[in-house]
Amino acid sequence: PALALRSSPLAVAGVIVAGITSASFRMVGPIYGQEIGLGQAQIGWFLASFVAGGALAQLPMGWLADKYDRRWVLIWISAASIVACLATALFGGPPTMTLLLGGFAGFVTFPVFSIASAHANDFAKDDQRVELAASLMFYFAVGGIAAPYLASTLIAGFGPSALFLLISVGHGFLVAFGLWRMTAR
Repeated sequence: PALALRSSPLAVAGVIVAGITSASFRMVGPIYGQEIGLGQAQIGWFLASFVAGGALAQLPMGWLADKYDRRWVLIWISAASIVACLATALFGGPPTMTLLLGGFAGFVTFPVFSIASAHANDFAKDDQRVELAASLMFYFAVGGIAAPYLASTLIAGFGPSALFLLISVGHGFLVAFGLWRMTAR
């Protein structure tokens, strides 16, 4: 884990937020769907739209991350993630809108891990890449371990929109940390 922190603290923050996002959505997304009144098939489509959005994003977001400073790309997609999460929290409910917002949320949240990982690899030597990948996976797991429990607790206390508010707070942290790191390096 120390190699990842030395290589890029921003990448570590990015993969932690990616772990929070992914685990929260995948594990607690069905509860969100049930709480807003989606049927079983609609919940399946909602989860699929999130994954499909993420799959569609890989090529354009990868291109952006190769063309522009990866730190800025992480900041901007995290800002877009906040918008997607807040829109889902506010306007989710009608099945069609929920599917569209789920796809948009997947589109802007899924690439965070890949871009953060690429950013960390920009600072690694060839013989460090396997260790770095393992370190980043460790931090992804750190983000993913507590997130489903926290998300389900927040839903129980504050309603289904709390899932997306939790994810948006994580991305808000990533935006702030990314801007701060831009001054450090």
